[in-house]
Amino acid sequence: MVVIGGNTTSSDFAPASNSHGFLYALDFDGNYMWGRFFYNVSYAVSDISGCQLASDGSTLSVMGMGRSVPIIMEMDLVKGYNIGFYSLEYHGTSDTVTPDYGTWGSVYFDKKDYFSGK
Repeated sequence: MVVIGGNTTSSDFAPASNSHGFLYALDFDGNYMWGRFFYNVSYAVSDISGCQLASDGSTLSVMGMGRSVPIIMEMDLVKGYNIGFYSLEYHGTSDTVTPDYGTWGSVYFDKKDYFSGK
């Protein structure tokens, strides 16, 4: 499977022409398997910066940005559904303290040890 992600401003893929993060998957023959753009409640995930297969090969960890803060999603690899969604924000954020975040790559979800299988 090949998974491709990024951001789009296309109004014929996402519901509006503002930035939306997306992922889509193709099988090794180039056939479309699934594709999604993402929201967390009322705001769009604006960018997908990377994804990493979990150690057991069943899920995909995805890193991106939404509402100008980093987000991490856990995705079902076969269906492309969101299993978990986490947004990260500095606890001291206020009207006068506004951190500037960026994401590059993703995180590795170590669900199963390579050597012991636990």
